[in-house]
Amino acid sequence: MVPVSSLGGHFHRAPLEPILYLGMFITSGGPPPPSLVGFIDAGYLKAGGARTLGVGSTDVTVDAAGVVSWLKGITGSFLRAYWYEGAFDERDPRYSSQRTFLDAVAMTAGIQLRLGHVQERPTPWHHAVKEAAKAAGADPAKFERQFRFRPELEQKGVDTLIVLDLVRLAQRRAYALAVVIAGDRDLAEAVRVAQDEGSRVMLAHPSKAGVATELRQLADQIIPIEGAVLEGMVHLRGKPRTAAL
Repeated sequence: MVPVSSLGGHFHRAPLEPILYLGMFITSGGPPPPSLVGFIDAGYLKAGGARTLGVGSTDVTVDAAGVVSWLKGITGSFLRAYWYEGAFDERDPRYSSQRTFLDAVAMTAGIQLRLGHVQERPTPWHHAVKEAAKAAGADPAKFERQFRFRPELEQKGVDTLIVLDLVRLAQRRAYALAVVIAGDRDLAEAVRVAQDEGSRVMLAHPSKAGVATELRQLADQIIPIEGAVLEGMVHLRGKPRTAAL
C-alpha cells in the first residue's frame, strides 16, 4: 500500500507501473480518463424505433454509424459500442442479405459485433384460430392452404452476451459509464453488478419502447430517445438519412 503522503511526491517505482490504491487502478502517469461504452440491443432498437416513429419494423434499418455518433455526443471519452443481434442460420434464405448488413456493421469504426441467433416459433394464437375455424365448420386442410401463419422471430443468446460483457468489462474497469440501449429484465442483475464495481449505468430507449420496471429502478439515468434524435440513429425506407443529434 502506498502511503497517502507519498501521493503528492515522487513514486519510487518504474514509470507507468500499475499501483493499486484505495481500490482504484492508477498509474504514475495519472488515472485514465473516464470512458463510455455502449451496449446496443439492435433488435430492440429497431423494433422500438419503428414503434416510436410510427412505421413498420421492415421500414427501419438501424444505422451503426448514427448510433456511434449519438454515443460520442454524450461524452468526449467514448471507447466503443458492442452491437448485439440475432443471426440467421447459414441454411436460412435470409442469411445472405443479413450477413451483408452485419458485415457492414462490423466494419463501422467504434463498433464490435456480438452475435446470438434467431429462432422461429409459431405464433401463440395460431392453434386457437385453427380450432375456431374447425368449430365453424371449415375444412382444416383448405384453411391451412388459404391462410399462412408466419412464425415469430425471437433472438436467442443476445441477453446472455450483454450480461457477460457488462459484468466482465466493469470488473476490468474498462468503462466508467455504460449506455445500455435495451429493455429486458434479464439484464437487471448485470446492471447491479456493474454499479457495485463502481460504474454508472445510463439506460436509453426509444420513447415508445417497453422497458422492464427492474431496469428503470436500477438505472442511474434514463434517457428516452425521441423521434428527431432517433431518426439520426436509424434509416427509414424511402427517406433521406438525418444526422444524429
